[in-house]
Amino acid sequence: MSSPSPIPPPNDRRSSRSSSSAAPYAGDGILVGGPPGSPSPLALRASNSPSSRRRHSRIVKTPPEFQSLDYVSAPDSNLVCLICHTPFDKPVQLSCEHYFCRECLDHAWAPQASGRKTCPTCRNKVETDKDIRPVPKIIETMLDELVVKCPNTKAGCTWTEHRVNVNDHVMLYCEYTPVECSGTDCRLQISQKDFHKGCLHYTVSCDDCHASLMKKDLEEHKRNICANRKTSCALCSVEVLRLDLKSHINKDCPKHVISCQGTIVGCKFTAERAEVVLHEVNCAMATMAPHFREQQARIERNEARMEPLARKVGILEDGLTNITNMLYPANSNDQSFPVTDPLDPNDTDPQAPTPDFRLPPASFPPVPPGNEGAPTQPPFDSQVHHLLTLHDSLREEVSRIANALTDLDGRTNMMIINESQRAKDEMLHANAAISSLRMHLQWLVSATIHQRTTSAGSSPAKTAGSTNVSAGGSSATRATSARPGPSATLQGPFRRLSDSTRQDTKL
Repeated sequence: MSSPSPIPPPNDRRSSRSSSSAAPYAGDGILVGGPPGSPSPLALRASNSPSSRRRHSRIVKTPPEFQSLDYVSAPDSNLVCLICHTPFDKPVQLSCEHYFCRECLDHAWAPQASGRKTCPTCRNKVETDKDIRPVPKIIETMLDELVVKCPNTKAGCTWTEHRVNVNDHVMLYCEYTPVECSGTDCRLQISQKDFHKGCLHYTVSCDDCHASLMKKDLEEHKRNICANRKTSCALCSVEVLRLDLKSHINKDCPKHVISCQGTIVGCKFTAERAEVVLHEVNCAMATMAPHFREQQARIERNEARMEPLARKVGILEDGLTNITNMLYPANSNDQSFPVTDPLDPNDTDPQAPTPDFRLPPASFPPVPPGNEGAPTQPPFDSQVHHLLTLHDSLREEVSRIANALTDLDGRTNMMIINESQRAKDEMLHANAAISSLRMHLQWLVSATIHQRTTSAGSSPAKTAGSTNVSAGGSSATRATSARPGPSATLQGPFRRLSDSTRQDTKL
């Protein structure tokens, strides 16, 4: 039993058809390798993965590096970084007044300790980040005005402009910016101008010299490298590139038969290009042809603009017709229509609830007198006037409701403020009462503590002088009875005579 064939990797562009029939160049027009055929199962799985769809959802570009730019003229030596020897990129100034690129300075300080950074030129110590200051504005202006070439000059771009515009040119406008190939299973890069052509990273054969090369390099090969890239025009025998042969015949070949430019007006002269050029000098129709051509282009642009406007007008007319039919039905006996009287907008179903507001009746201008037998119908302008009247009424009602809501909002806010003030006053009274209760409780606790302390100190004295108590009992009794205030048994802070009535005061 034969072993099954292995699954080709995702980047393998061979297929069952190309592997069986495709071969190296065997004749004119045969591709070597051929374009991508049917993908393998693994390639399909990889192309349908979320990461692959996310990768091809946008064109990824790399911003240009200022250190690799090619300048038209040699820049001033005062604008050159002493580390990378190229004009400054995001320059900074140290306390010793030396200028460096920020990235170059960080790279030079990478092996140094955090507290031992020094200037790469004079070795002065840089203590804090405050010693790193921005450069003067004039330095940045001089750097922005340096004239540079496009980073894609080798690919064919001829752009030359100030350095401040190079990033926008590369990221937005340059057609030769390398981007990731649009092929689902290709990781190579391609020029932005060829992104819409699909994947061009497969091998083809040159039709002229039969050399094998990549599809993306075929045009460059035919234009500059191919040994058989030139040919002779069959009409004028001029040697031109094979790629430019059709363009030469259609635009430049003097032997090619063409028509006069006045054909658009009515001139029927046809001859070789050299004779037509001489004819157009004296042809009045050829002189008028550019103006007619410009008018024709303008008419086409106006027609393209009028087409969507015509559709909008048609939609608006249909809507106006529907509104008119609802307000003025053709069959007045139709009981299913909600508005029985088209001239009274407030005439609704009697079972429906009463609306909050009523629309004013329609006001029509007086109908001019006519034949008595002819039916009098309101003109179209009257219907439009009725619609405008309804619109104004609705707008006034909306304004009234908005004012009412504003008034209600103000009243609600004032009521909330009053209720909040009343609640604050009640809370203040409650806090005052709680403070008074706290003071009374503190007085009672202090009296109790004083009583316990006094009773504990007087108990030894009573035991030692028990005999003297009986002898002087009458005098002690008289002294106690003669002393105002609380009894001798309550050893606490005594009240004054004027405070005796406060016992009955309600807290």
